[in-house]
Amino acid sequence: MQFQSILVICTGNICRSPLAEGLFRRDAPRLNVSSAGIGAVVGGTMPDPAARIAEREGLALETHRGRQVDEQIIRDHDLVVVMEEGQRQWLTTRFPQSRGRVFLLSHWRGGEDIADPYQRSEEFFEHIYAELEPCVADWVHRLVPG
Repeated sequence: MQFQSILVICTGNICRSPLAEGLFRRDAPRLNVSSAGIGAVVGGTMPDPAARIAEREGLALETHRGRQVDEQIIRDHDLVVVMEEGQRQWLTTRFPQSRGRVFLLSHWRGGEDIADPYQRSEEFFEHIYAELEPCVADWVHRLVPG
């Protein structure tokens, strides 16, 4: 199957998933990429540490606002990547049509959860970004020809 669209999921859709979305968009511009949360801070903006990382890395997330995942959003994407196993389980239970299309972002790196940096230190945000970057690169390498 050729994937044309990717949905990136985390909890609040203001830290991990928008950063990963920005990485996908930067590194695989032909893919349709968006993000959402399972307990989204609807309309919320990225915390300052995440926004600073996004700006530094050229991820173009200045207008990002948190949104809640729903059935239509799931239906509109070929592949869904999540930060935690619990999120994968929540999605596949709530949206059974997503089964077989939901994977951990870290799937190619052992499938470990990527911790939520919300309300943590700037250093912790940097640590999480350093985890996100190679995970996204692994997916891009497998999804984008050449």
